[in-house]
Amino acid sequence: MSDSGDTGCSFTITIEEMRKDDPRLKQLREIREEEQQAGFHAMIKLIPGTGELKIENVDIWNQFHLTEEDFNRLKSLGLKGSLRVTGWGALGYAPYKARTLIVARHQIKEAVDLPQPDDCEIIYYQMEDDEWRKFPPEAPVWKKRFRLSIDRANKNLTNMWVEAYFGSETGSGGGFNWERLG
Repeated sequence: MSDSGDTGCSFTITIEEMRKDDPRLKQLREIREEEQQAGFHAMIKLIPGTGELKIENVDIWNQFHLTEEDFNRLKSLGLKGSLRVTGWGALGYAPYKARTLIVARHQIKEAVDLPQPDDCEIIYYQMEDDEWRKFPPEAPVWKKRFRLSIDRANKNLTNMWVEAYFGSETGSGGGFNWERLG
């Protein structure tokens, strides 16, 4: 064990220092299926319009690992306007067992938690009234979540955080920037 003097008293325990029957060691060895699932997620801004749905920049769409099939699914939801990809991320390695597209049309009013998919593909899309819908509605989900929140320093940014393992979160912040709409 090591003692850190600069913050009072904190300890670091290595696996070698744990007894074989220590429940924390068992937790580390037996990672739940939910936390082992490889997943992909993309953040897409919907710039509302009256015309048929289109991709703003097809090259970026493809660079962000989005497909024609993804576009067709979004189109089937009846969305109108342009799609602008703002980011993507992954936990684990391809092939991904879970795939999530998060489509936002405006800044959120409060933090939003969206459950992560359980071995399937899900689209979360924001309605005009700030309600979020899931497609397909019956798709199975885990307790793990994606969290969208308003950036404290810049109210025009929506931060995106992904719950990873044992409640930990990863994220880049700034999942959506609402300063430039068009």
